[in-house]
Amino acid sequence: MRILNRCPHCRTRATARSSREMSQTFREVTFQCNNVECGHTYIVNMEFARTLSPSATPNLSLHLPLSPNVRERLVEQLELPV
Repeated sequence: MRILNRCPHCRTRATARSSREMSQTFREVTFQCNNVECGHTYIVNMEFARTLSPSATPNLSLHLPLSPNVRERLVEQLELPV
């Protein structure tokens, strides 16, 4: 899946030209506007927000928050009689 990003000035689609990993949960992505008359180049920050489906092989050195809905579902599963 490609991320659609539009230039904040002319609203034309922009293309990701490069990205740089700043940490395991944060990345800077450089976008360039596809409108040659605009030519805007800018950086977008991508940051991990929350977990929707827990990993089967979690990295224990990371603290990644669960979505509130996922947390509720997991708590309900723990409370089920066996």
